[in-house]
Amino acid sequence: MSIVPAVFYLSRRVVSVDALPLSAAAVDRLTPSPCDDMDSDDRTISDIVWSCLTTIFSCTWVAIHSNIPAPSESSFEIGLHHFGVVFMAIIAPELVIMWAMRQWIVSRRLAKEQHRMGWSQTHGFFAIMGGFMLFTGQEALRVISPTEIVDPSPDGEITLPEGNVAFPEITKKEIDDKSKGDIISKGFVIVQTGWFVCQCIARGVKHLPITELELVTLAFAVLNFTTYALWWNKPLGVQCAHRVQIIGEVVKDGTAGDEERPTDIFIRFRMRFDQLSPVWKKIILPFMPFVELGLSITGAGIEPGAKKVPSFYAGELTDREGWKGGLTSAAVAIVFGAVHCIAWSFEFPSEEKEILWRACSLAITCFPVTIVSFGILGTILVDIAKMRRGFARGVIHIFGSCILTTTYIVMPVIYIFARAILLVEAFILLRSLPCGAFKTVKWTTFIPHV
Repeated sequence: MSIVPAVFYLSRRVVSVDALPLSAAAVDRLTPSPCDDMDSDDRTISDIVWSCLTTIFSCTWVAIHSNIPAPSESSFEIGLHHFGVVFMAIIAPELVIMWAMRQWIVSRRLAKEQHRMGWSQTHGFFAIMGGFMLFTGQEALRVISPTEIVDPSPDGEITLPEGNVAFPEITKKEIDDKSKGDIISKGFVIVQTGWFVCQCIARGVKHLPITELELVTLAFAVLNFTTYALWWNKPLGVQCAHRVQIIGEVVKDGTAGDEERPTDIFIRFRMRFDQLSPVWKKIILPFMPFVELGLSITGAGIEPGAKKVPSFYAGELTDREGWKGGLTSAAVAIVFGAVHCIAWSFEFPSEEKEILWRACSLAITCFPVTIVSFGILGTILVDIAKMRRGFARGVIHIFGSCILTTTYIVMPVIYIFARAILLVEAFILLRSLPCGAFKTVKWTTFIPHV
């Protein structure tokens, strides 16, 4: 207790001591800068980072509606897989838009085809995400493809290679009961995202600076609204598929080993990946989500005997649906990149950082259209090669395969680096913010947010 009086005594003694005169240089150093004279309501760098990271997390982790896992997968494997998809969504969120758009188109078509059986778009989503599992007794045989669910016969059965099964009967309410998402959880994300968008708009109206990290987060928020609109009727976090029992004896299919060698570049890449050594697998593993998405885009279906659909499976689209989904996704991706281009006229601490930001912003804005255009061109060339013979067939097929390889492997790698550079630079630029960036628009504090 004697320490307190001692400190008080010393402080009084120090106050009474006359200070030494300071030089002009020392006075300039001790003069508070405009940023030092801040109100208590002004925000700090930690406030900016916390707000942005919270919004990005809610825009990705909660917004991702993964397909149903296999029955043998553990909770750890499911969580690790979900983390991988979220990581890919942070690096290239436009690909998630393409995945969601393709699923929305196919689920809508399935709902129309099975409208007589009482299906809704939720049923279509449930079928696409591997919601119907073929069983014989207590043994799970394989997942049922959406293309196998056709109009039933008069006795209410559909025919599969293993035997007849009853048409899957499950109501929308039962599917919603399997879902882990509800209006409250989705509404929380929408409120948090909406608050952030309103904050950025308000700062622009008040002519207050917006940080580059906030622009990156704003781009995620824009895509988050689009993703939620496309997946609003898709079940979230379903762990178990609906059982569909075989009626009668199981028919053994002995033609599994007589399949033709796959010709699709992504299927061959996936087969070769499975044969690689553990070291090479770890090197290539970060890029495998893009290859798996390429499998989905090029129409690769479900593997024979698989107990779950691929990670980015979206069903089979017609040519018209593929064009529609690709162009729409590219348009949304352009908006995502254009948000980063808002910083084109911002003040940067150096010319190098300014050029780097502009170049990467242009890259992520232009690459989606380039990937879709070149992907369509490569697919057309591969289809033309199938109708040719001799030397012309080989040349056209090689040229088309090179275009597809560049489109779905090389360009995504460049895109990944551009996105990573923007993310890293957004954090680096926090060290040199203008004073106005710390000012807060007062009315935004009254909107509920985290």
